[in-house]
Amino acid sequence: MNDLPLVAPGYEDKTETEDLSGYLTNTCVLNKAVLTETIRAAMNRPLFRVLRIVEPALALLCLGLLIWAVTDGQPRYAIWCGFLLVMLGFFYVQQFLLYPKKAVKNQLRRQALDDGATELVNRLYFTEESVANRRGDSDQILHMDYGKIKRLAETERLILLTTRANRLIPLDKAGFENGTAEDLTNLLAVKCPQLRL
Repeated sequence: MNDLPLVAPGYEDKTETEDLSGYLTNTCVLNKAVLTETIRAAMNRPLFRVLRIVEPALALLCLGLLIWAVTDGQPRYAIWCGFLLVMLGFFYVQQFLLYPKKAVKNQLRRQALDDGATELVNRLYFTEESVANRRGDSDQILHMDYGKIKRLAETERLILLTTRANRLIPLDKAGFENGTAEDLTNLLAVKCPQLRL
C-alpha cells in the first residue's frame, strides 16, 4: 500500500508573502468528502484495478484447492490452502476497505493538529514559472515546478494532479476564481509536456 499517493502538497521552496493576484487561482477545501473522492481516484489506478481481479481469483483457486484437500484427506495441503485463503482475504480487506477510510481519517486528524481546524483550505496559484500553494490564511507560500507534475485525472467534482513524488493535489472544479478548469488544462498542456492524461 506504499504505492498509494498521499494527499499532500509536495511543494518545496518557501518564500515570504508575495502578490499572486491575476494568476489562475483555485481554492479547494480538503474536507472528508474531497479526501474520500481523492483516495478513491488513487485506488482506481491500473495496479489496483488488477489487484481487485487477481486477489479474488487467487482466493477462489485456494478455496477450490482447500475443498479438494479436505475431501481427499490431505491435511497438509488443507492447512496451507486455508492459510493462503485467510491471508488473501486479510490483504483484500486491508487494501480496499479499511485503508481508504483510515487514510482519510488520518489526514483529517493531521490537519486538525497542524492547523487547529477540521477543514483545510488550499489556495493554488498557477503562475508562469510554478504552482504556488498558500494554506488557509497563512503568509507562507510554497512553490513547485511544473516539471514535477506527471499525471492529470478528473472525477465528478475534482481535478487531481499527481506529482513525481507520488502525491496528489486535488483541485475543486467549482473553486476557480481566475479562469476555469479548461484554462488550467490548456495551461498544463503547454507547461507540462510530460503530463499523462
